[in-house]
Amino acid sequence: MYAWKCWRDSRGRVITYLIALPVICVFFTYINIGFNKNQALARTFAPDVAHAWANNCAFVLGSCASLFTLIWALFLGASSLGEEFKEKTAEFLLVRPRPRSYWVWMGWSVGVGEISVTVFAAVAATFGALACFTGHVPSWRPLAIALPLALGGAVIYGMTCFMTIVARSGREGLSYGLGILVIHLVLPIAVSYYWKVDVPSVLGFMIGASKWIVGIARDFPFGSLVLWTAVALVFPFASQLLLQRADV
Repeated sequence: MYAWKCWRDSRGRVITYLIALPVICVFFTYINIGFNKNQALARTFAPDVAHAWANNCAFVLGSCASLFTLIWALFLGASSLGEEFKEKTAEFLLVRPRPRSYWVWMGWSVGVGEISVTVFAAVAATFGALACFTGHVPSWRPLAIALPLALGGAVIYGMTCFMTIVARSGREGLSYGLGILVIHLVLPIAVSYYWKVDVPSVLGFMIGASKWIVGIARDFPFGSLVLWTAVALVFPFASQLLLQRADV
């Protein structure tokens, strides 16, 4: 039942992004490859088409879709369990005959599932657009870009869910989460520029993994995959510990 409640509370956002993100990706794909250039590509050799696929997937999915996915996860997380405190429903919900960990992990699972479906729809739409514009499908590997995009979204979604529980408000949790996300994205750039030190960022991981899948990067970021998977799981665990100690 709680899974249905999570879907009911977030379905407006989910449907909006389920339509908007694929449309945005197809639009940027069309702009990036260009109609006239596409007509020329359709008559060239396969290596040129593969190069066009790699560049467009790296730009449209690795960069544009990654950023939009993080923003989408941020707003989706604002409607999570922490909002129950503001709506005065936490008193009823958390005294139900289930452990509080159930509400955390069920809500987190539904949210990550919604993000994953949206991301896969965007990747599939981009894949279909490239196949249509170029007239070729050099590889099915670009579909795997959905994995790093969904993982990055899960990280930001979990962080926002945690902040809504800390603030006991979806709006305040969104504000805190947005501030953390901006710092997280800007800090690695500043540190790398001034001190020449690489600081991991979830956006950097999403871009790097996307480039590897389409054959631009040589080494798969396995260490980053493990790191961000652990981070994605840390936030629901932290939310569970916080909720178990919360006075309701």
